[in-house]
Amino acid sequence: MLVAELEDLHGAYIRLTEKFKALWTFHQFLRGVHHTFLGDTPSYDLDFNGVYDRLREVSSAVTSPAAPDDVRDRLDRIDTELSLATRTLRLADRALGPSLLRRFFDKVKPQDPKIVYHLLRFYFSQPELDDDTADKLDFLVTIAAARPESAVTQPREREDAERLFEAIVSGCSWPAVDGDEAAALVSAMDELAADVAACRSFEDLVRERRVENIRTIKRRLGFALANPRVLASVGLANVRTRSVFHRFFEEERQRIQEAAERIENLEREIAHGGPVPPEFERFRDARRQFEHLQEEANVRAGDLLALKHRISDVLEKFDLRRIDGDEIDDALEIDEDLPSRGTEDSAGALREAIDKVLAAVEMGEGNLKEIGNLGLESWEVRAAKRAIAGNGRAISDRDALLLEGAALRVRAEEDVGQWTRAKKMGRPLPPLRARAEETLRLAADTDRRFAALIHEAGEESLPEEVKALVRSRFRLLYAYSGLWLLHDAEPA
Repeated sequence: MLVAELEDLHGAYIRLTEKFKALWTFHQFLRGVHHTFLGDTPSYDLDFNGVYDRLREVSSAVTSPAAPDDVRDRLDRIDTELSLATRTLRLADRALGPSLLRRFFDKVKPQDPKIVYHLLRFYFSQPELDDDTADKLDFLVTIAAARPESAVTQPREREDAERLFEAIVSGCSWPAVDGDEAAALVSAMDELAADVAACRSFEDLVRERRVENIRTIKRRLGFALANPRVLASVGLANVRTRSVFHRFFEEERQRIQEAAERIENLEREIAHGGPVPPEFERFRDARRQFEHLQEEANVRAGDLLALKHRISDVLEKFDLRRIDGDEIDDALEIDEDLPSRGTEDSAGALREAIDKVLAAVEMGEGNLKEIGNLGLESWEVRAAKRAIAGNGRAISDRDALLLEGAALRVRAEEDVGQWTRAKKMGRPLPPLRARAEETLRLAADTDRRFAALIHEAGEESLPEEVKALVRSRFRLLYAYSGLWLLHDAEPA
């Protein structure tokens, strides 16, 4: 047999042994997931021992100058067996979501780096790329891109990562991207990773949607993932992002625990006096969901932010201890030059309505029902507290607008109640008309400024901040509409 033919047979044999290792490792992984989390075993039945024996039998033949004529056929039959096994394992894997992969590595913590290597080889050998496969690849690539001794906190050197991923994707048949496109993707990913690394706080991490920006570009990569340079940039960006997130998460964990304990104490205090407000149940739901995500090793920045806002919903509304003086001084210093139409430019009816809200919040320390009766949102209570600390003066345009909206909403609801009772009891409506018209004029102006602020804040604020503005505006509009309908239905 010619040397070239022997080399070709030997190369085919090496590829089959690598394929066998990847499939055997993936089979063991599936067995581990089923045993650990599902309490059963995979339903398929594959004869790995038989394939292994046939590989051993053919191993000496592919290196012998007197190789039998049927060696090629034997290798082809083994290749067919492994292809059928690949399809079987792929179908079994499709039944398992990405969270089980993450949970398996979080719980079992395999130490052999070859496990990740072979799992990646298996996924990159598939002819298609769906969303679940992309998520699984993303998780495994993060592990592979980290220094083995760093517990996924320090990235490999780029050259080392590219060499590793070049070996991993060597058998991938996905369409290739050209060099210019790959270079552009690498540059974009590296730039976004640098943005994440520059963050100094958790809020900084989410304020500019830095993690979401990385996630967005990764969703658009598609088959470009099979490019070693692109894949290395994805893996290195993931390691850096994960390191930053874990650092901030540990900082937030203690704050969350302390806040949760405070909320539990508040709930016990409030329960002695009557029903517990719904904010407490919403916090418990958010905390249970967060803990579930922790168990699945699937906590993202948005999940932590959502829990923090549920905490804020409770503490800002019901924890009426004195606000830290330094915090107020800092806030007033930052915004002391900003105009505050809700406290300086508005007079008469508007001032009276705002004072009523401030008085309710200030009195709330002795009676939480004062706040509950007005139906204030947590961010409105926060704005009121800051205004109280500032001697009745809102510290920013945003706070002033929130106070105006809450005050006029309360006033409109009171007007609707008085109007409805007057009609039911046959009392004259003209005395109420002037007050209602004044409320409607003030509310219309406040709504216009809400719309402008929401438009300006859309690109610069956290989604939850915009949501707060939108909710306060819509609640004002709801109260305004009810009053307008009553007013319009009665002739002047």
